[in-house]
Amino acid sequence: MRVRLNGDPSAQQFADNLPKLRNDAITLNNQDGCIAMQSIGRIVKTQQELKEGVFPNVAQYFIVYSWLCQRVILFPRNEDVSVKNKQLLQELPGSVHVYKSIDTKCRINDAFNYKIEFLNTLVPPGVPSNTLQLRIGAPIILLRNLYPPSLCNGTRLRIKKLMTNIIEAPIITGYAAGENVFIPKISIIP
Repeated sequence: MRVRLNGDPSAQQFADNLPKLRNDAITLNNQDGCIAMQSIGRIVKTQQELKEGVFPNVAQYFIVYSWLCQRVILFPRNEDVSVKNKQLLQELPGSVHVYKSIDTKCRINDAFNYKIEFLNTLVPPGVPSNTLQLRIGAPIILLRNLYPPSLCNGTRLRIKKLMTNIIEAPIITGYAAGENVFIPKISIIP
């Protein structure tokens, strides 16, 4: 289980509670029937308080791998993730590199006559945005299995170099931590 890989005590507690939850071994709160799990999170009132609580002084500490591995913000919707990613990316030093998806039609005869500009505005569930903005030093998470077991969905990396069609990044989590890898631009054909 991946939560066991980073050695964080709260992650270990969460990992230990998952089997209990599956086997109905966790007692419910008598008042509302909810599960009371201490140390699983903290309630904040504003987005700024959330950012400061999870990523304090992000411009100073983003170069420390262990600091990055201990932090994550979960959102229920992709739009919220995009907004928070853009806000955090603005706090990192350096220039922003913009990558666009490959936007060509597979077969001209089979394609509908939708404009590519219109198709680029669509963000279906499970598909990343058409535009990817990155900076050197920014942490990224793989969304696809490229080369198991080291480059799997959920593997965290930190950008070292941004090239036209390749991203160079060391792995910062898992047993392959420290290994330098190259992530190519990949065509996704339905």
